[in-house]
Amino acid sequence: MRKNRIPRGRPKLECHVERVRITLSLRTGEDDDLLSFFTGLPNGRRAAALKIALRAGGVNLLGAPATSDDDLGLTLQDLVFG
Repeated sequence: MRKNRIPRGRPKLECHVERVRITLSLRTGEDDDLLSFFTGLPNGRRAAALKIALRAGGVNLLGAPATSDDDLGLTLQDLVFG
């Protein structure tokens, strides 16, 4: 009979976990930088690397309104032709 068994695996989380599933369709020639990024990651580290990249890339986390593509296009047009 075994005594003092050591628990196996990860400890249970004390917080609620939200799961967000993401599927990316990347094209050779167009998304080579992203393909290289994901290919170079060790197995099981894509989610962590993606979270770091999103946070470092300035993803709008504060709830401020994001600039729409139309607004961006108009701003660029004003800069070039204005």
